[in-house]
Amino acid sequence: MECAMGTLINVTYRLPISVGKSVRKAADGLLGTIDHAIRDRPLTWVGWPGRIVTLDQQREKISEDLKTMNGHIPVFLSQAELDGFYYGYANSCIWPALHYMPQYMHYENRWWKNYTAVNERFADVIAGTAAADDTIWVHDYQLMLLPRILREKRPGLRIGFFLHTPFPSYELFRTLPHREDLVLGLLGADQVGFHTFGYMRHFRSTVLRLLGY
Repeated sequence: MECAMGTLINVTYRLPISVGKSVRKAADGLLGTIDHAIRDRPLTWVGWPGRIVTLDQQREKISEDLKTMNGHIPVFLSQAELDGFYYGYANSCIWPALHYMPQYMHYENRWWKNYTAVNERFADVIAGTAAADDTIWVHDYQLMLLPRILREKRPGLRIGFFLHTPFPSYELFRTLPHREDLVLGLLGADQVGFHTFGYMRHFRSTVLRLLGY
């Protein structure tokens, strides 16, 4: 996917920062890799700041502090949203399936509602801030619905997705609740990236067998 000359908006479920008495950068392998690779264009991040913040005044302070860090943009979550979205559906359901460990999969209906709502929240934040020539780069299994939701809100945006885990065979992926929604979510991107040819092949097979594409 060729990048336009606008800002590269890097989207991860969590920002590469630490929030305490002040906001500062945190050690992050992805941060180091992207900072090294992207030198010729503006770069910013969208993500959860890593702390539950309920007071409007505190949220405003964190948002202002993040503006000085390449314009990072926070997506604030409640504890219930974090529990259902991250610890629930993403890590208790998707993660075991992607890593060929179905014996550890667990699912509750309320988790899917949280997962969907948080992906929608991310899309709202990005859609409200991205310029027409920006490129959106979404990362990992926590945000698999985001490309399609964002595409519906801002059809002209350039959107990429990279999965930082394996993508399993269709026989295992089909055991996931809402599997069609996850695949359709990824297909909202202009380009989807995987670590290996084998993972890409599994994804193509899954798309064909689930959706007929």
